[in-house]
Amino acid sequence: MIEVTILGTSGEEFGYGSCPTAMTFFEQAEMVRNLAGLKFPNQVEVGYRNLEDGKDPEFAARVRQGELDLPLVLVAGELRFEGGVPWQGIQQEIKEAIAH
Repeated sequence: MIEVTILGTSGEEFGYGSCPTAMTFFEQAEMVRNLAGLKFPNQVEVGYRNLEDGKDPEFAARVRQGELDLPLVLVAGELRFEGGVPWQGIQQEIKEAIAH
């Protein structure tokens, strides 16, 4: 099972990030979950984590320092995208992870 994780925020501590969409980070994760379920049934698990929960202190610190822009997208535990949720790119990363 390939894990895709969207890291975002509710906007309290970190602001809303740079992704130019009316969707919340959680809604973007739901969109990816739905698309991945259609494209890769039973092969991908998509989750959402809020950086304000303190479970990802290293990423939170990098966002605070302005080094990374939200949302962050991890595929198989590795940071692959920042500042947006590009479905085409995520799809390619999933295909490559499945192939290995």
